[in-house]
Amino acid sequence: MSRKQSAGAVPVILLTGYLGAGKTSLLNHLLRHPDARIGVVVNDFGDLNIDAGLVVGQVDEPFSISGGCICCLDDDTSLEDALTALAKPRLRLDAIIVEASGFAEPLTLARMVTRMGHHRFHLGGVIDVVDATMHAATVDTETAPPMRYAATTLVLVNKLDQLPEAEREPAVDAIRERVHQRNPRLLVVGTSYGRLDPTLIFDPGAGAERGGDSARPSVGTGEGDGANAEPIQAELPIRELIRQAYAEAAQESHDGNGENVPVHKHAQSVTITAHGSADAGAVLDILEDLPAGVYRAKGSILVDDRGRRRRYGLQVVGPNVYVSAAAPQEQNWDSALVVIGESFDEAAVRAKLEVALSGNGGSSGVERLRHYVRLHS
Repeated sequence: MSRKQSAGAVPVILLTGYLGAGKTSLLNHLLRHPDARIGVVVNDFGDLNIDAGLVVGQVDEPFSISGGCICCLDDDTSLEDALTALAKPRLRLDAIIVEASGFAEPLTLARMVTRMGHHRFHLGGVIDVVDATMHAATVDTETAPPMRYAATTLVLVNKLDQLPEAEREPAVDAIRERVHQRNPRLLVVGTSYGRLDPTLIFDPGAGAERGGDSARPSVGTGEGDGANAEPIQAELPIRELIRQAYAEAAQESHDGNGENVPVHKHAQSVTITAHGSADAGAVLDILEDLPAGVYRAKGSILVDDRGRRRRYGLQVVGPNVYVSAAAPQEQNWDSALVVIGESFDEAAVRAKLEVALSGNGGSSGVERLRHYVRLHS
């Protein structure tokens, strides 16, 4: 597969967390987003309770992997087969979400996905869902913080609604302190009912652009993309009702008893554009060690590469950096980057990236870009 195709690789997001922490609540919430088109792989299918109307129009059916926890199976080809099938360009998915068993180890799962089909999909993050009320009694029970934090890119402290309002922020802070003892770069956010802003972890609607067509048909089962491909099922009218219900729910900030229910705030984003050749080394210095609060970054940069001007596409999630050769674009800028996160210093991040993008840095750092391209080729 060409590098251009690899630039459109579908992000695979791993949902991990102890039993009952709220993984399925988060998955349902993401599926209800009016613009999202998500593939689903479920390890513990018996616990999944998704309204059939939400699944139809998103994917033909969720993939179910049985026989034990994914990371404990002797043969992981079932997971790779599922991801490969869902990553077909014709499906135009924004993301693939793997809901793992409550016993799954994030580090093992992350390694499994990382060594699989780089061109079709890549690891788009590991979200560990934490029960704010039970985490210390079920998961974080030792003197040292759990090793699972080392592989996680985002910790979601869920079920804050079950705590008195005065205890919610201290609960998130306490878990953040423990997490940062193991992994100081990890983003920790609090929420209830899994109501996380999807734009923090993927781009709703990006699948249409990745597929090269603004139309967004539902997922079919055909193997090819040609005239003989299996017909693709149209979205059901219920999808329009779901869009409306989601929009209404997003505005709702109180439960049925009138009590204040914490809702995750919208993700922050900063977009920087520039003319001329970027300083590839300076850009990578920032992306390889994202500023505090920044969870992911995306975009493309124009650099001087062996006497020629070349464009490279960039996708970054936590510590994971993906670089690919990018096609020329008809834009009024040469380089552009978008950074997304929560509670970060926008002015400081903007200033750093503006310097890096307009640095006219010659060929400095280009070999590092090429290294990433070779790594994921």
